[in-house]
Amino acid sequence: MISYEQHEKSELEGAPDMDTALSTSQWQTFTGLYWKVEPVRFEYAPEGMKGPVLRVVCYRNRKGRLMLPPYQPHLPLYFMPTETETIGLMQREWLDLGSLFADDIIAHGIRGGLTFSPAITDPRPWAWSWFHVLPRFTDFIDFPFELGQTDRVVRQHANKARRGGFTCIRTDNLRHAFACLAGSEKRKNFSYGITLGGLEMAHDLLGPDAFRVYVCYAPNGEPATARIVLHRPSGRACDWMAGTIDTYLHSGATQLLIAYMMNDLQEADAVGYNSCGANTETVVHAKTMWGGRLMTQYRIEAYAFSTMKHLMGNMLRYRRQRIEVTRNKAARGRAEKCRNGLYSRQEGNHRSETKDVELYQKGT
Repeated sequence: MISYEQHEKSELEGAPDMDTALSTSQWQTFTGLYWKVEPVRFEYAPEGMKGPVLRVVCYRNRKGRLMLPPYQPHLPLYFMPTETETIGLMQREWLDLGSLFADDIIAHGIRGGLTFSPAITDPRPWAWSWFHVLPRFTDFIDFPFELGQTDRVVRQHANKARRGGFTCIRTDNLRHAFACLAGSEKRKNFSYGITLGGLEMAHDLLGPDAFRVYVCYAPNGEPATARIVLHRPSGRACDWMAGTIDTYLHSGATQLLIAYMMNDLQEADAVGYNSCGANTETVVHAKTMWGGRLMTQYRIEAYAFSTMKHLMGNMLRYRRQRIEVTRNKAARGRAEKCRNGLYSRQEGNHRSETKDVELYQKGT
């Protein structure tokens, strides 16, 4: 394990799988300073540089435990197998090096959980080390991108905003972007945990080309919606933060800004776009309209009290949903019998046919 600050010109930045801004020393410096964590590097090359190599950039807190900093989509990772076309050999090399990394994670301990890059498709080294392995999802949009590949609803909303006089730009006005972020925080009752000073720090360290700020303005000049994207030339851009002022929530400004952002990233030599999260049902419906491809990424958690508490909560929520689904299904069956004249109140259930029909109609 080597502290990353001692290796700013590490080969990590030239690794083909580390093609996002998350792998740059500038981003790791910002993350370390703002979130008060230490970037560290794990490197495994048991057979030297001619054999398989695994490199991962992680972060550890003051207690020495590994963690995923807030609003970091995933940990950048680079795996290069031996030059071979034998799939079985590549899999064995991955399992061997992945197991070494899993042992180091156990030795250090983790706080919360660690989410890996979508480049990792085989999480078995962590499952075999008794971590709780969870699938997470994100959407990749590959470039070239055209608005015509999106859902009709997206195009309608974008055209609505364009006709309404909304305009989009890439800007250095962080105050306007911060105001939009605050709008979503207040509306959804959550916090990004980022301050205006934090945005300014990231902008200064990464520069405007890597830390790209997009704002859509209303006809009256007010900022309506904003997005911040992490970009690296010849790499995949990562969506970082976004927000919209309540007044312009249904104006189409969001769709217009995303379309503008996609075109700008293409011109900046990005190979694609990572939406960085497609796990919440309401969010998923909006993101699928952009025509991306679903990608799986894995999150690991240690079996601590917080993990068990979460699992128990999921179990209770599942049981409640199962009871509700079973009850509604039975009600629909009784309602169908009522309509067909095949059911009476004396068949072991004392609820009226009228009530069953009402439940059936609600269920449909």
